[in-house]
Amino acid sequence: MALKPSLMSTTLWDFPSQQYGDEKQGDKNYKGATPSFIIWNLLQRYTKPHDLVVDPMCGSGTTIDVAHDLKRRVMGFDVNPTRPDIIQSDARKIPLETATADFVFIDPPYSTHIDYSDDPRCIGKLTAQTDEYYKAME
Repeated sequence: MALKPSLMSTTLWDFPSQQYGDEKQGDKNYKGATPSFIIWNLLQRYTKPHDLVVDPMCGSGTTIDVAHDLKRRVMGFDVNPTRPDIIQSDARKIPLETATADFVFIDPPYSTHIDYSDDPRCIGKLTAQTDEYYKAME
């Protein structure tokens, strides 16, 4: 039987793997991938079915897959889309028509630790040793 997530009741979350169940959520080998268990717990706690979830730095699409699994509407954006359902956009200027969402999940690049993209707009190209990174994250 496939491992399904359980709602964590403490502030210390420990998960046995990158993904849950028999279906894959995003790409577990994507550099800097967020464990799907984290997104699942957050969406279970703070959203309801049919709420709109937005991920401005969608990476391999883990948020999209978990949101679909939980019956949430979802829009994923990334400066370097890895699949067709991720909209190509700079996170600082996402084309969200109504400018509203029920929940925004964002796992930003932590400075220059991982090379996510060759795109010069990629926030991961900015070093956290300067104010430019923090201004971009505002």
